[in-house]
Amino acid sequence: MKRCPRCEKTFPDSETFCEADGTALVQAGPAFAEGAAATGAGDAGEQIECPVCGGKAQPGELICNFCGARLGVESAAASYIQQPSSAPPRGGTTVRRDPSPSMRITGGMPDGGGEDEGRGRFSVVWYLIAAIVALGGGAWLALHLSTKPAEQPVANASPAAIASVTAAAPSGPLVALSKAIGVQVTGESAAAPERNQETAQKVFEDHKDGLLESYSHALAGDSTLQDAMAVRIRVLPNGSVDEASVRTSTNANPALDAEIVKDVSAWNFAPFSGGQVEIDYPIIFTNDPTTKDALESQLSSKVAALSPTEAPEFASAPPAPSPAASQAASAPSPASVETPAPMVAEPAPSLAPPPRKHHVASRAPRPPPLTLQQRVKQVLGSNPRTRRVDCYTSGSAVTIFGKVFDADAKLYTEKIVRQVPGVGNVIDSLTTDTADWAARQTAIASQLFAAGLNSVTVKVIGHDAYLGGTVKSDAQKKQAVTIAENASPGVHVQTNLITVVPGNMFGF
Repeated sequence: MKRCPRCEKTFPDSETFCEADGTALVQAGPAFAEGAAATGAGDAGEQIECPVCGGKAQPGELICNFCGARLGVESAAASYIQQPSSAPPRGGTTVRRDPSPSMRITGGMPDGGGEDEGRGRFSVVWYLIAAIVALGGGAWLALHLSTKPAEQPVANASPAAIASVTAAAPSGPLVALSKAIGVQVTGESAAAPERNQETAQKVFEDHKDGLLESYSHALAGDSTLQDAMAVRIRVLPNGSVDEASVRTSTNANPALDAEIVKDVSAWNFAPFSGGQVEIDYPIIFTNDPTTKDALESQLSSKVAALSPTEAPEFASAPPAPSPAASQAASAPSPASVETPAPMVAEPAPSLAPPPRKHHVASRAPRPPPLTLQQRVKQVLGSNPRTRRVDCYTSGSAVTIFGKVFDADAKLYTEKIVRQVPGVGNVIDSLTTDTADWAARQTAIASQLFAAGLNSVTVKVIGHDAYLGGTVKSDAQKKQAVTIAENASPGVHVQTNLITVVPGNMFGF
């Protein structure tokens, strides 16, 4: 038999802790066991039934031994404990008059019951606090999700959207029509399906690769070249381009203008029975797509300032008539040739050819007259100093472009062009070899100075560089060669006359 040292209740030997207050049980002596047995016999009829599982519990127990449910005996336990000390307890069990620490009474409840009730109240308060915190966190999360902007599903973008984004951001050289101005078609047949704006745009798209190739060739000589030009062509009813010109452009570049006019002159439209039309193409040439809008704006301003009678910046020369056509136009018809009447008194010798045949055979075809542009090109091509110079004309004004050796050669070229009959004004757009060499030399010298090689000199002639001066070590001498060849593409150090002069022990 075991007993609780705190509440003096008895339990079988199989129990370890008190069911009322959780105190560890101790072995009871023989006298206590007899009293406990008597008490158990007297209280056998007063056992408490568990309201949950129906198990039997001894009087005074607060927790069921079978299911752990709390028994509703708090008031009975309180009344049992608060009995007068003079009255003996039931079953003959003696109770001390002075309550020991194991039998403290607080508010009419046993000490074990007060602790359980305190723990229960603390648990309820803790659960309430946890529930309030959880509700607050849920409300904050819902508010955060409702105000967060939805992310776009980039991974689920359609192929068409991806293609449009790719098309909107091209890379490399770009040739395109200006959307700010648009293609303009004028003439009596401008509304015909074979010549309307939609057809003109389709012809441009079909031949755009040729324009892109010409622009790429121009970029090989000048990687910063960008231009926007208004190109006008005249289309005949048979579909061929009769005339082409650059009305205006944002960058005066005669070489590129000539190539573009040459390309568009070879375009073909569908033949039809209407009249001729004139088509204006606003074309953008750029190697940086971010500058396309700025070029369109500049071109729009220049086109708006054009007058209807203003001469184009560049125009193709009218095609010269073929020798066969000239011969056919100049040769008289057989009906128009008059045969002189034979003289009876003095007949022609029998060996002489007939007068008609002799007259026709002796007439030579008349060569077509040369245009002003052809005459100027003939003069330039016949002179060794100006063979790299080309030109185009606009009325009596002649623009010369290309490259000569130096500034004296520029003045000489302008002088001989002015001497051509029919030339009124000469516009000089020539570049020189010496200017290119000087630019390369300046670029190399500035990088040598930035590297601390102030005593090194450089001279550039063509693509050859000649180095001189002094350095303090062989490493600096090699560094000067590397800088010279990397500062200007295509330049090679032909002669290295740099002298190594070591410094003193202090490095100077």
